[in-house]
Amino acid sequence: MISLQTLEPPLRISYRSNGDNLVQDFYNPCLENSALYRRSAGYFTSAGLALAARGVARLIAAGGKMRLIASPHLEPGDIEALQNAASRPVEVLARIAARSVPELEDALMRDRLNALAWLAASGGLEVKLALRLNESGAMSRGLYHEKIGIFSDSDDQHVAFTGSSNETAGGLVENFESIEVFRSWQDPEGRVASKIDDFERMWENETPGLRVIQFTDASTELLERFRNPDQKPKGIQLDLREAISRPTQFSIPEGYDVRDYQKNAIRTWSENGGQGVWAMATGTGKTFTSLTLASLVAEKNSPLVIIVICPFLNLCKQWMREMASFGLRPLACYEGKARWQPKFEEGYQRLSTGLATVHAIVTTNRTFQSDAFQSYLRPHLSSASREHHMLIADEVHNLGAKEVKNVLPEAISLRLGLSATPERHMDPEGTAAILDYFGGIIFEFGIKDAIAAGHLCQYRYHPQIVTLTDAESEEYAEITAKLGPMLARAANNEEVGQMAMNLLIKRARLLGSAENKVGALDRLVASLPAKPTKAIFYCGDGRTTDKISDKDVRQIEAVARMLGEKHRLRVRNFTYRESPEERRQFYGYK
Repeated sequence: MISLQTLEPPLRISYRSNGDNLVQDFYNPCLENSALYRRSAGYFTSAGLALAARGVARLIAAGGKMRLIASPHLEPGDIEALQNAASRPVEVLARIAARSVPELEDALMRDRLNALAWLAASGGLEVKLALRLNESGAMSRGLYHEKIGIFSDSDDQHVAFTGSSNETAGGLVENFESIEVFRSWQDPEGRVASKIDDFERMWENETPGLRVIQFTDASTELLERFRNPDQKPKGIQLDLREAISRPTQFSIPEGYDVRDYQKNAIRTWSENGGQGVWAMATGTGKTFTSLTLASLVAEKNSPLVIIVICPFLNLCKQWMREMASFGLRPLACYEGKARWQPKFEEGYQRLSTGLATVHAIVTTNRTFQSDAFQSYLRPHLSSASREHHMLIADEVHNLGAKEVKNVLPEAISLRLGLSATPERHMDPEGTAAILDYFGGIIFEFGIKDAIAAGHLCQYRYHPQIVTLTDAESEEYAEITAKLGPMLARAANNEEVGQMAMNLLIKRARLLGSAENKVGALDRLVASLPAKPTKAIFYCGDGRTTDKISDKDVRQIEAVARMLGEKHRLRVRNFTYRESPEERRQFYGYK
């Protein structure tokens, strides 16, 4: 590194696009020989930074720093890269360990978003945002549009510049730009010192009319609020042509083969106009087949939004893992809105700007039917929208409830339902509504088919006859007597139909939690030649009498106590009451 004062050729007092290359003639020589680069610009894109890759690489490799003040008009990809650097610095920094200057320069040019993230995570790049304030001190939509740059070397020499150029690819290359240069060793009027003072006052948030905040203090919501869709930074089209973010490689994982019955399921869905329900037995690969289908859909329907809805949180997480193996980075929409809403909207923006080809979303039935989720989803389903949408419903029979089926978007034409048992128990109306929306059961591959094909193992089925107690028999008879006349009127009276449904559920719960079932299980376990080491016991959601404590408890509590205290088995409940962390600790999965 040499002093800025002794650069060859010497720095001139101005540079213009008609005869100079701003990057090669000015930016790179100054960056390569600076210890600090301070820059304020109305617009900043990492594509502009990548054009000066050689100079930036040497600045960082020599332990130099860059301080940037910009307006909130950042590109979506730049926002994500900087947020990744703030939230996952160890992960980001791992990518640049032991990199040489040429490798860093090459990476900056090839993958500008990753490079931007490393620079921020390494401490080589600090970013602050400048917000305009109105006369009352409130934030306004006005732009911070000033353009100042200052290079400082280790000899305490400084080069300041001002001009029309933004820190974008268009500003540095495509547009006609000019800059004025001021050198500290030839500056009788003190302009360099004045520019440094102006910058430092902004950096410390001491400039009237501006509020300057750390990038990490700015939410995506704030960034998007100040984005003007009708006033894109100059050069954004050039940024896109330079492939600033490679499209997601959404494809079948290497080493996986699609089985013949899975190919048949995909074919029937296509022949049915992109709709239908697959009735496939558990263990036959519904998730894998669905994602294989979605990857084929994405090839011809780009950009594509994939929405997967599941009834339970653990299923959502299974889908997240499977989708990651297909090369997707799905957005989890099953916690507080504040955690997913900004990225939900950003995903659509990445599609509209060509930064991505697939926006994958995984959500629960509960979140899916919420007003918040529906409000963010529906605006993108107009006829003018260029995005295609595909809805995949796992355990689709759980969507039959009235409040859920009423929010299924008619504007989404690509629909796939999955279930081993699509028909809702004793709910023909709910079953009909679900099958009507998703396009009917178009493919079936049950347990018998899967066993015959060698995809599921054989099993033995040993029914145990359990009789109801006298009290249970009387209650069952009373419920049945009330049901008779109700069922006859249910088809023509919605209120009566709901009353009948409640009685059906009550009767089913009575059978499921029959008191004598626990005793039958007790005798069955005692009769086994060896104590089971791995077993699953499914329990009803009703209550029963605990034979050990003689108390009225939930059936699952009575079963767990009997198996643990009497048969000395290590027992753990698996219900909605156990947190994901409790499940991970006990069962050893992620």
